[in-house]
Amino acid sequence: MNGLLFRTQQGWVSLPIIALLLAMSSLSMHFQERLMASYKWRGQVNEVEANQQIWTDFQQALVVSPSFASATASACVGFCELSQRSKENGWQKDDQFIYYRWESYESLPDESENTDVSYRLCATQNQQQYRCWWWRESRLLANGSVSVSG
Repeated sequence: MNGLLFRTQQGWVSLPIIALLLAMSSLSMHFQERLMASYKWRGQVNEVEANQQIWTDFQQALVVSPSFASATASACVGFCELSQRSKENGWQKDDQFIYYRWESYESLPDESENTDVSYRLCATQNQQQYRCWWWRESRLLANGSVSVSG
Protein backbone atom coordinates (compact mmCIF):
# COMPACT_ATOMS: atom_id res chain seq x y z
CA MET A 1 0.00 0.00 0.00
CA ASN A 2 2.89 2.31 0.71
CA GLY A 3 4.23 1.69 -2.82
CA LEU A 4 0.91 2.68 -4.43
CA LEU A 5 0.69 5.89 -2.40
CA PHE A 6 4.29 6.77 -3.30
CA ARG A 7 3.67 6.32 -7.07
CA THR A 8 0.54 8.45 -6.92
CA GLN A 9 2.37 11.28 -5.16
CA GLN A 10 5.17 11.23 -7.73
CA GLY A 11 2.59 11.96 -10.45
CA TRP A 12 1.17 14.88 -8.50
CA VAL A 13 4.62 16.35 -7.94
CA SER A 14 5.50 16.07 -11.64
CA LEU A 15 2.38 17.79 -13.00
CA PRO A 16 2.98 21.13 -11.21
CA ILE A 17 6.60 21.07 -12.31
CA ILE A 18 5.59 20.40 -15.94
CA ALA A 19 3.03 23.23 -15.77
CA LEU A 20 5.65 25.56 -14.32
CA LEU A 21 8.14 24.64 -17.06
CA LEU A 22 5.51 25.25 -19.76
CA ALA A 23 4.64 28.62 -18.26
CA MET A 24 8.31 29.61 -18.06
CA SER A 25 8.99 28.56 -21.66
CA SER A 26 5.95 30.52 -22.83
CA LEU A 27 7.13 33.62 -20.98
CA SER A 28 10.62 33.17 -22.36
CA MET A 29 9.28 32.84 -25.92
CA HIS A 30 7.20 36.03 -25.57
CA PHE A 31 10.19 37.88 -24.11
CA GLN A 32 12.39 36.79 -27.05
CA GLU A 33 9.73 37.91 -29.57
CA ARG A 34 9.49 41.33 -27.91
CA LEU A 35 13.26 41.60 -27.74
CA MET A 36 13.57 40.85 -31.48
CA ALA A 37 10.84 43.39 -32.27
CA SER A 38 12.72 45.94 -30.18
CA TYR A 39 15.97 45.26 -32.08
CA LYS A 40 14.15 45.57 -35.41
CA TRP A 41 12.52 48.86 -34.30
CA ARG A 42 15.87 50.25 -33.12
CA GLY A 43 17.46 49.32 -36.45
CA GLN A 44 14.75 51.22 -38.31
CA VAL A 45 15.16 54.23 -36.01
CA ASN A 46 18.93 54.19 -36.58
CA GLU A 47 18.38 54.14 -40.35
CA VAL A 48 16.03 57.13 -40.17
CA GLU A 49 18.48 58.99 -37.93
CA ALA A 50 21.31 58.32 -40.39
CA ASN A 51 19.16 59.67 -43.24
CA GLN A 52 18.36 62.77 -41.20
CA GLN A 53 22.00 63.28 -40.23
CA ILE A 54 23.07 63.87 -43.83
CA TRP A 55 20.50 66.66 -44.10
CA THR A 56 21.70 68.18 -40.84
CA ASP A 57 25.28 68.09 -42.12
CA PHE A 58 24.21 69.52 -45.50
CA GLN A 59 22.41 72.41 -43.82
CA GLN A 60 25.42 73.10 -41.62
CA ALA A 61 27.72 73.16 -44.64
CA LEU A 62 25.60 75.12 -47.13
CA VAL A 63 22.66 76.82 -45.41
CA VAL A 64 24.10 78.19 -42.16
CA SER A 65 26.89 80.04 -44.01
CA PRO A 66 25.65 80.29 -47.59
CA SER A 67 28.00 81.10 -50.46
CA PHE A 68 25.84 83.23 -52.73
CA ALA A 69 28.73 83.64 -55.19
CA SER A 70 28.20 80.03 -56.30
CA ALA A 71 24.59 80.72 -57.33
CA THR A 72 23.89 80.82 -61.04
CA ALA A 73 21.19 82.82 -62.76
CA SER A 74 18.08 80.70 -63.04
CA ALA A 75 17.58 79.20 -66.48
CA CYS A 76 14.06 77.94 -65.87
CA VAL A 77 10.79 79.44 -64.74
CA GLY A 78 9.39 77.83 -61.62
CA PHE A 79 10.79 74.66 -60.14
CA CYS A 80 13.92 73.25 -61.78
CA GLU A 81 14.34 69.47 -61.74
CA LEU A 82 17.56 68.23 -60.22
CA SER A 83 19.24 65.24 -61.82
CA GLN A 84 22.68 63.89 -62.54
CA ARG A 85 22.46 65.17 -66.11
CA SER A 86 21.79 68.79 -65.24
CA LYS A 87 24.19 71.42 -64.04
CA GLU A 88 23.73 71.03 -60.31
CA ASN A 89 26.37 70.24 -57.81
CA GLY A 90 26.83 67.18 -55.67
CA TRP A 91 27.51 67.00 -51.96
CA GLN A 92 28.65 63.74 -50.41
CA LYS A 93 28.91 62.54 -46.82
CA ASP A 94 30.10 58.98 -46.23
CA ASP A 95 28.17 56.86 -48.76
CA GLN A 96 25.20 59.25 -49.18
CA PHE A 97 24.93 61.82 -51.96
CA ILE A 98 22.80 64.97 -52.28
CA TYR A 99 22.28 66.84 -55.54
CA TYR A 100 21.74 70.55 -55.12
CA ARG A 101 21.41 73.71 -57.16
CA TRP A 102 22.01 77.33 -56.20
CA GLU A 103 19.99 79.77 -58.27
CA SER A 104 19.72 83.53 -58.20
CA TYR A 105 16.90 85.76 -59.40
CA GLU A 106 17.17 89.47 -59.97
CA SER A 107 13.93 91.41 -59.71
CA LEU A 108 12.87 93.97 -62.27
CA PRO A 109 13.91 97.49 -61.35
CA ASP A 110 11.39 99.42 -59.27
CA GLU A 111 10.56 103.12 -59.68
CA SER A 112 13.90 104.04 -58.07
CA GLU A 113 15.78 101.71 -60.42
CA ASN A 114 16.59 99.40 -57.46
CA THR A 115 16.66 95.65 -57.92
CA ASP A 116 16.46 92.88 -55.34
CA VAL A 117 18.47 89.68 -55.66
CA SER A 118 16.85 86.51 -54.40
CA TYR A 119 18.49 83.12 -54.01
CA ARG A 120 17.16 79.61 -53.88
CA LEU A 121 18.98 76.47 -52.83
CA CYS A 122 17.18 73.21 -53.60
CA ALA A 123 18.51 69.74 -52.86
CA THR A 124 17.40 66.13 -53.27
CA GLN A 125 18.64 62.61 -52.77
CA ASN A 126 16.00 60.72 -54.72
CA GLN A 127 14.36 63.08 -57.26
CA GLN A 128 11.07 62.65 -55.38
CA GLN A 129 11.57 64.80 -52.30
CA TYR A 130 13.25 68.19 -52.40
CA ARG A 131 14.27 70.59 -49.66
CA CYS A 132 14.56 74.26 -50.56
CA TRP A 133 15.72 77.46 -48.86
CA TRP A 134 15.01 81.02 -50.05
CA TRP A 135 17.02 84.17 -49.35
CA ARG A 136 16.46 87.79 -50.35
CA GLU A 137 19.34 90.21 -50.09
CA SER A 138 21.37 87.63 -48.11
CA ARG A 139 18.65 87.06 -45.48
CA LEU A 140 17.02 83.63 -45.11
CA LEU A 141 13.30 84.10 -45.69
CA ALA A 142 11.86 80.60 -45.74
CA ASN A 143 12.51 76.93 -46.21
CA GLY A 144 10.36 73.97 -47.02
CA SER A 145 9.99 70.55 -48.54
CA VAL A 146 8.40 69.56 -51.83
CA SER A 147 7.36 66.07 -52.89
CA VAL A 148 7.01 65.23 -56.55
CA SER A 149 4.18 62.93 -57.58
CA GLY A 150 4.27 61.31 -60.93
